[in-house]
Amino acid sequence: MVDKAFAMLDKDGSGVINLEDIAGIYDVSMNPEFLEGRKTRDEILTDFLSNFEGAKGNADGRVTKNEFVDYYTDLSMSTPSDEYFVRMMESTWQVPEEENTEVVQQTVAHLLREVKTRVFELARRNPEFLKKIFNDFDLN
Repeated sequence: MVDKAFAMLDKDGSGVINLEDIAGIYDVSMNPEFLEGRKTRDEILTDFLSNFEGAKGNADGRVTKNEFVDYYTDLSMSTPSDEYFVRMMESTWQVPEEENTEVVQQTVAHLLREVKTRVFELARRNPEFLKKIFNDFDLN
């Protein structure tokens, strides 16, 4: 699970998670320090990455696979079971333990139907809502 999460985060396949890798995943726009102008986007992203470097990391804002694994090795010691750890990783990083199982496919299909239904309900009540959602997700 840790390897899957790392691979998902390491967008460019460099073996290191850096600012560019997480810029599209972690939105700092609602961070209080960003809103108050106390920290820049890059400072907040660097702080976020530094969390995963753990005690053995060098706090350089770049997370190697070893640092990431060490972080989750330490964290796993405080989880009640392997099953709990797997579910936590699935929930946090949206990486399923088994990617092609029927249950995962059914869950994804269900979630897609729910999102579609709710978006259309909201759009029907407020036509500008759909435009706002599109603009929120259309980063370029």
